[in-house]
Amino acid sequence: MDNYIKIFDKFVDIINWDTLKISTYKLNVDYSIAANHLKTLMYFHLAELNSLRDISDFMESNSNLKETIKGVSLGSLSNYNNNIDFNVLIPTMQDLINRAMINLTIPERIKRLGNIKLIDSSTISMALTYFKWAEFRSTKSGIKLNTKFDLGKGIPETVIVSNARVHDIDKLDNLTEDPNCIYVFDKGYVDYKKFDTFTNQKKQFVTRLKDNAVFTNVKSLEISYAEESLLDTDIQIISDKIVYLGKHYINKTKNQYRIVNIIDSKGKELSFVTNIFDLTSEEIAWLYKKRWEIELFFKWIKQNLKIKKFIGHSLNAVMIQIITAIITFIALKLIKREISKPYGLLKIKRLIKHSLTELIDPIKFSWEVWLSG
Repeated sequence: MDNYIKIFDKFVDIINWDTLKISTYKLNVDYSIAANHLKTLMYFHLAELNSLRDISDFMESNSNLKETIKGVSLGSLSNYNNNIDFNVLIPTMQDLINRAMINLTIPERIKRLGNIKLIDSSTISMALTYFKWAEFRSTKSGIKLNTKFDLGKGIPETVIVSNARVHDIDKLDNLTEDPNCIYVFDKGYVDYKKFDTFTNQKKQFVTRLKDNAVFTNVKSLEISYAEESLLDTDIQIISDKIVYLGKHYINKTKNQYRIVNIIDSKGKELSFVTNIFDLTSEEIAWLYKKRWEIELFFKWIKQNLKIKKFIGHSLNAVMIQIITAIITFIALKLIKREISKPYGLLKIKRLIKHSLTELIDPIKFSWEVWLSG
């Protein structure tokens, strides 16, 4: 048994610790403290603990973890949360994202349509009393997670944290720098001038048009469908046309755009606008429908990782908690890739959560065998 390790040891082995070591050297941060704090916060997310005191008490009471995570006092935990520069963890997070972008497979249906990025933000509300630096209303504080989500890989590729008062569209340029993909975003990002800029830069997009949108018809197109049915049978495509957006002499677009109208399953008419002309009407509608995947991502991390309630009140502490949550999420995605059974991410997390201190033989261990056992 001397050579056995714990499931949690195997989980944190996914991290490239050399990347963290280089980052700590560059930022003059103690590597051993940063590494221990990262492991502590990953455990915090997996075990779904609730506070710094929970972490401290749990580490003290669980002798099986002491070889992996060095127990520290409540005061030290708070001090590290506030004073370990959160930027030291960003290369480690980015390394994990890069590995996931390379190794995770893309469903064939998505692969045929190209590189698809979903753009959206999610607001996390906070108590004004403790987070005055994040004030965005007279009685409330909050931050936004402005996110670029890779649909094919199913992971966040970029997350920009801002004050909740910042309008979504102000972060759009930072999330749409790559011209070699299709960006899908909701109507909160609608800006006709940006549409023309995107088109001139050969950036493709699909979004939902606002209900009061004004446009000039150029011509109607024949409604077209994909070879393989993509939409539910209760969704009806009613029109496909080419238009100029906006009013004459005010904000009329210089480029032509395409509007696809559908009736959804609840009988509501929705209009999608795009600068893509070589996909079918059904594919355009389906691409916007897939925007829901980023909403599911936000919902998942809020429900299953610890980012709805923050255990530190400084910006630095909040950033550390968010970064370690993303690191934990990507690690779970990489584990999911290694198993053939169709387990959802939540089931994998729960199995790991309830077995964090289980001893395993590292030589014989595989996530496939262990999760299937």
